[in-house]
Amino acid sequence: MGTRLTLLPERALLLPEYNTLVVADWHLGKGAHFRKAGIFMPVLPVDKDRGRLQSLLDNHRVETVIFLGDLFHSDLNSEWLVFERFRAVNPSIRFILTRGNHDILPSDLLEKATVDVVPSYSIAPHIHCTHHPEGNGCSGRLNIAGHVHPGCLIPAKGRQTYRLPCFYYREQTLLLPAFGSLTGLHLVQPVRNARIYPIAGDKVMEWV
Repeated sequence: MGTRLTLLPERALLLPEYNTLVVADWHLGKGAHFRKAGIFMPVLPVDKDRGRLQSLLDNHRVETVIFLGDLFHSDLNSEWLVFERFRAVNPSIRFILTRGNHDILPSDLLEKATVDVVPSYSIAPHIHCTHHPEGNGCSGRLNIAGHVHPGCLIPAKGRQTYRLPCFYYREQTLLLPAFGSLTGLHLVQPVRNARIYPIAGDKVMEWV
């Protein structure tokens, strides 16, 4: 039997068998990082994202959260306090971070927040989590990865298109959409043997 994977419209992946929630590319701190540089960025998405993640923990049986890299966008800034408060109200849940290219916070800060930082993490022998996709396609195991921020263009009436975040599966690799609201999209293509699962509001659809 295979492992059940639940693709959530909140831009997260649930593995009920392992009581594990996986999210990629929160980029917490991005707004404050750009505001510090004099670039306007809204404050609201920070609390919105935190609330969305908290709701997932409240509504599902979760013992472990795996962050697939780029948890924090930059050097330390005021938005780290959001994560500290979030951590404080979820003390019994294990937090694991597979370090990404934006994860440059000091290790002692993450250790103080009881976040286990690792290069990669295996949920089971056949399920391996990384920030960057492994890209080998023939390891015999599923690679769950982030970094790419996958999105797709869905055709609509009147020559319109919808630009949506999505889950993208191809060659034993499942790419998760970026969790953070202040992240862009990298458009993926509907090529042979690929599956695209766009997120439209509160639904995850299968496109191809």
